[in-house]
Amino acid sequence: MRWYEVAPCGPESFSALADGFLPMAHEFGEHEGWQAGLTAQESSTYALLRWDQHGKRLCQRTRRHIRNIPGDEFFWVVVPDRGEFGLRFHDEVTSVPTGHAVIAGLEVPCRLHIPDSAAYAFQVPRTEIEHRVRPGAHMNLVLDMNRGLGRIAADMIRSAHAEQSRLSEREFNAVCDRVTELLCMLAVGDTKPQAADRAQVAESIRRYLRGHIGTSDVRLPAVAHALGWSPRQLRVVLNESGTTFRDLRREEALRVARELLEDPRATMTIAELATRCGFTPAWFSAAFKERFGVTPREFRRSRRAEPAAARI
Repeated sequence: MRWYEVAPCGPESFSALADGFLPMAHEFGEHEGWQAGLTAQESSTYALLRWDQHGKRLCQRTRRHIRNIPGDEFFWVVVPDRGEFGLRFHDEVTSVPTGHAVIAGLEVPCRLHIPDSAAYAFQVPRTEIEHRVRPGAHMNLVLDMNRGLGRIAADMIRSAHAEQSRLSEREFNAVCDRVTELLCMLAVGDTKPQAADRAQVAESIRRYLRGHIGTSDVRLPAVAHALGWSPRQLRVVLNESGTTFRDLRREEALRVARELLEDPRATMTIAELATRCGFTPAWFSAAFKERFGVTPREFRRSRRAEPAAARI
């Protein structure tokens, strides 16, 4: 888990900083006196940035940038705190005012008009959104963050970033997981009051599963008893939420497995880890690749190959 702060700097320095996340061409209005600062939290799964920019900036992702760095592994969620952003994909222009957010994939040519502004940028693995929202339905999607689940998600983003380095990587990832779920609920329009109530129940089940997978009985009767529900009640609420206990347990087991694979101190083999999380080794490898896009072995190898500085 990393947290760092870059003091306000001029166009050249900020261009190099921004290109470290995703390369673009930059043009600056009122070049003299232009400056911007940035703070960032990064885990091996998510990144949450906040910048404060004085002066205008135009960013362009060209085909050359995309050939070099496709940027197709993530979506970006931009939440303006000050200023109205503009995005152009082909001939379509989208405005993102304060109090809203945009979910955008930047793997195609586009232009970003960034005014004198302050904003959060949340980098989310593409698989975290695409397994909840129909692929293609969320490109350049604007969400209302002024009320309901949108306001809750925006508050969580601000609160997580305000904690700076005080969150562990596991805590930071857990918050980002929940923010992503709320954003996806907004994206598919599942924001009715009763849906929010059911989401709270599902969240309590998720928390219990996350804390007990590999150490306690996480079959339906045991989980229902621990939470003060009957198995039938739990099934009904989850079905009304659009999921099942089996799917929820599988999702949380895969998240726990991902955390164990990220831990450089873990000595379990892939087979041992699979058994701990409730999978057979063969099924675990297939399920993990379907969910995260790589096999467990590939995921562990890529994390251990990362420079030590990235884990500070």
